[in-house]
Amino acid sequence: MRWTFISILFCLAFLNFQISAQKNSTGKGSYLLSLGMGVDYSASPSYTDYLKNELPLSARDSIKTYTIGVEFFGGLEYRFTKYTSVKLDYSYYLRSNRYTFVYYVFDYTISTHQPYLMLFYSLNNKKIDIKVGTGAGYHFQKLENNISANQQLVYTASGLSFRGEIIFVPKFSKILETYISGYIFGSTSSSLKDSNGNYLKGNETGKEVNLSGYGVGARLGISIYLN
Repeated sequence: MRWTFISILFCLAFLNFQISAQKNSTGKGSYLLSLGMGVDYSASPSYTDYLKNELPLSARDSIKTYTIGVEFFGGLEYRFTKYTSVKLDYSYYLRSNRYTFVYYVFDYTISTHQPYLMLFYSLNNKKIDIKVGTGAGYHFQKLENNISANQQLVYTASGLSFRGEIIFVPKFSKILETYISGYIFGSTSSSLKDSNGNYLKGNETGKEVNLSGYGVGARLGISIYLN
């Protein structure tokens, strides 16, 4: 997965260096490449309910409604005017849940490919910019149930997600900026199923499980003008 993320970033950079020279980085026609990582604090009600019904009673108190995940992101932004821009944003998200009960270990890992198309409005200043944006994307999720070192159950799902983001942009130079942001999001998800088309269901409830959820997050990175 890490190589998938890196490959996409290199492809984005390569495609943009093929584009003919545009105007200067503070005006119309400039391209901006962003890289970094982030954390989010989110809830997935269906998945949480599944865990509470599957784990032993003594382990259920350790299940929290909100959990922390990490992401590695890259984005390509095109500025139409001094104040407006559109951005293709991609991140690889990772979250794990591990619970121990006597000799039993319950180990789950969620990974998600998260592309977004974002629209931003910028409040420009000589030393710092503030960008306010919103957008949507279609995400691809995977849940891995690591039963043992040699056995793993894999389920996949997909769905729409929506995000609102505020980016603070301290400027190092005309081509290099800091990327500091906070965001909120909400996502939908189809029911998780394995490669044979079997849906993940709670043993007690019989309900299909999904990864729909909502939360907040923060990012830290850098942005580089490509022209």
